[in-house]
Amino acid sequence: MGPLERTGAGRLRSLFASRTRGSLEDGAPDGLQWRLILSAGVGVGVLVTALFYYLPVFLINHYATVVFLLQQGSVISESSILGVDTQEFGYFIGRYGMPALYLVLTVLAASWVARRVRATGPLHGVLTGVVSGVVSAILSQAIGALYFGGGLDPIELVLYPVLAIGGGLAGGLRGWNVLAGREVLYKASQDVGAARTPQAVAAAIGENLAGSEVSNVALWEATWPDGMSREGVPAGFVLLGSWASPATRSPSPGARLEAARIPALDRLRRGHSWSTLRVGELPAAERAALGARYGSALLLPLIPADGSWAGLLTVTSRRKRGFSRGARRAYLTVTAPVALALENLRLVEQARRAGLIGERQRLAHEIHDTLAQGFASIVMNLEAADAILPAEHSPQAHWHLDQARLTARESLAEARRLVWALRPKLLEEAPLPEALARLAERWSEASSIPAHTAVTGAPRPLPPEVEATLFRVAQEALTNVGKHARAHRTALTLSYMNDCVALDARDDGAGFDPDGVGNAVDPAREGGFGLGSMRERVEQLGGTLSIESAPGEGTTLAVELPVAAGEPARQVPPDKRSHGAAAVEEAS
Repeated sequence: MGPLERTGAGRLRSLFASRTRGSLEDGAPDGLQWRLILSAGVGVGVLVTALFYYLPVFLINHYATVVFLLQQGSVISESSILGVDTQEFGYFIGRYGMPALYLVLTVLAASWVARRVRATGPLHGVLTGVVSGVVSAILSQAIGALYFGGGLDPIELVLYPVLAIGGGLAGGLRGWNVLAGREVLYKASQDVGAARTPQAVAAAIGENLAGSEVSNVALWEATWPDGMSREGVPAGFVLLGSWASPATRSPSPGARLEAARIPALDRLRRGHSWSTLRVGELPAAERAALGARYGSALLLPLIPADGSWAGLLTVTSRRKRGFSRGARRAYLTVTAPVALALENLRLVEQARRAGLIGERQRLAHEIHDTLAQGFASIVMNLEAADAILPAEHSPQAHWHLDQARLTARESLAEARRLVWALRPKLLEEAPLPEALARLAERWSEASSIPAHTAVTGAPRPLPPEVEATLFRVAQEALTNVGKHARAHRTALTLSYMNDCVALDARDDGAGFDPDGVGNAVDPAREGGFGLGSMRERVEQLGGTLSIESAPGEGTTLAVELPVAAGEPARQVPPDKRSHGAAAVEEAS
């Protein structure tokens, strides 16, 4: 697969136009670059003429010397020297060897010239060949007339012009193809660097490098199970983004690849920079994940500067014979920019999240210190004014005081809601498992209902919005239990899994019909959200919220949120992990 495969008829017709945009490297002006054409063509013509008269003599002398030494040593007889004497050897060199040498030198010179111009490389190559042929013919005729009494024979007068034009065209096409390939790779690297999402990175690769046989290009993020060393090939990969050619399908969102089921990864384990496989030899799950049922796939590791695996680039083809060397080289060239782009996107996302949570904390503190305190002061002053104003005097004044007090209390509740929604205070003081434990402990003291927490899996840092959402769901679930469930026990279970985190809130209360619960926010609740608001917040992060309940059978609220796997684990005390595990079983 080369750039020529993606050119149209109009592009091919423009190859022999009389003007060009100049050199990629030295910014040559428009028009034919005669300086390059003449220097390369004259050089080849002079060199070939010199070799035409002196190289055969040199080779014949060496040939005769070897024959003489072999005869003296009785190694071979004169009649068995390959059946060729020195005269026949010289004739062979002159008739076949020199034209072949001339063709090779012309192709190399024309390719060198074509790589220094843009669209008219083939035209420059042909002109280089013509110049070399003219120079060679003139010099040969002159030398032949001066020293040998004759020049080129009629066959050579026809052969060398044909070789000049053919070699020039072949070299021009070769140089133009190399230059076009460089332009394509440069454009692909530019588009990869400008991409703002993994999906855009995959599209930049597919739109620039994929030939007609490529069905899709996919980027995969490396995943590491808890406790697994980050050296060598990861245990699996999660789809980040993909590109598909028309009439083909991309891998499904959320697709996964298990390294243990892909034998071709063994080649990458041994340090190779690429590996290919037959799609039909994979298990059905991996074929579905790659978005292909047959053909072949090229696997390229994405390894940033630190040497650890960042992910995997896969290119699937409808052809079973795999990819050409040029195609592999092109995809290998962009793996470094792709790995760098993904690392930059990860850092940008981290910075965005850090800035977002920092701004939320700042706003929460500002609202708490200004609006909330101001409304609280207004409420107290209004109540004091109402207390000192006689009830029998000015009933209209009492009515206005009541309305002002109601408005101030509603505004205070809204301010508290905003503070709670921006960033729960407990999450500023402790990691999520500890914050949930403190929340359950405080709620239990206030409600006199035993509340226990448990953590399964290895705790690790989560995105701030994920931690805040889980904490809000836990807070809302406990609030609902205290107000409506009439429960004797409740339990919170936080589960860290490979690529997601889950929170279960269970109680043994009265239960309810989930289909009959409204989704509106309860305006009388200070800082709380209804089930509809909780579900909306969870789904905004790509997660799911489910409720299992029935009258008299208790309630289980389950939330699952996707998170990037493979982040370093955050160590928490063992007692925090197992705290209340028995109580969880009782509550279930």
